[in-house]
Amino acid sequence: MESKAPYVAGAGVCCVDYIVVAPQIKWGDSIHMTDYLVQGGGLTGTAMVACARLGAKCDMLTMLGDDQAGDQIANELEGEGVALDHVVRTPGGMSPFSFVHVDQNTGERTIFHHPATGLHLDPDLPILENAVQWDALLVDAYYLDLAMMASKAANERGVPVVADIIPNERNAALLRQVDVLIAPRHYARKIGCGDNLDAALDAIHDLGPTTAVITLGSDGWVYSDPSGRGSGNAFKVDVVDTTGAGDTFHGAFAYGLASKWDTRRCAEFASAVAAIKCTKRGGRTGIPSLKQVEEFVTAYQS
Repeated sequence: MESKAPYVAGAGVCCVDYIVVAPQIKWGDSIHMTDYLVQGGGLTGTAMVACARLGAKCDMLTMLGDDQAGDQIANELEGEGVALDHVVRTPGGMSPFSFVHVDQNTGERTIFHHPATGLHLDPDLPILENAVQWDALLVDAYYLDLAMMASKAANERGVPVVADIIPNERNAALLRQVDVLIAPRHYARKIGCGDNLDAALDAIHDLGPTTAVITLGSDGWVYSDPSGRGSGNAFKVDVVDTTGAGDTFHGAFAYGLASKWDTRRCAEFASAVAAIKCTKRGGRTGIPSLKQVEEFVTAYQS
């Protein structure tokens, strides 16, 4: 009998990315770009695309304007098979977008973001009727009220919540509803832990999450959960573009969590998916299918 696809919901930001590939130059100089792409982006938006390509059933909970950017965002998500029944579009609102510079020599990216404006969420809007069916929920803090609403619904139904959030006072209440927080290495340094990753993991637990993961880029990842602590190495690839790598890691981790995998397996899988993504230009271009991930890991280990 064919197994049921995991059901992952995402509550957070979707935007349009205008991506320019060019060498680094001195401020004030000019240079010809070597590539240019326009595609959907955003923390949770790209994570949901990753889940969908891996084979999950996906719901997107977000807010958009009724503008051209909102149309593009919605059309791309729909084309990936992400359900849009819970997308709120505000007349006269402006959807978020970003200009992204990718260094053609290193693949590292710099983001210039224009936030959404004029978007409104009706607190009585019945957008969470599917929550009882979710296997996992992924949230970011871009639309905090929306994330809180979705996380509360997940908590009430025993659905695990994964967060793509840099903790601060504004999102402290949200973090108390989160089961898994995945944070980048610079968060550990920001809170004064330096390279003491155990202290950083402890700091995450103090905020509420029972599972803490810190991503270390090319150095891999570490985690802490009720079963203990562990770490893993990154998959080595020829990096072309790191845009969306973190978003993809979060999405793949949520896919694993929805599939009832343990933390180590989720992190190893997410690391492989993010590595493959980095081999193509664009935040979503290189996101693989489940079959491609399995083939990549098999070839990597041989």
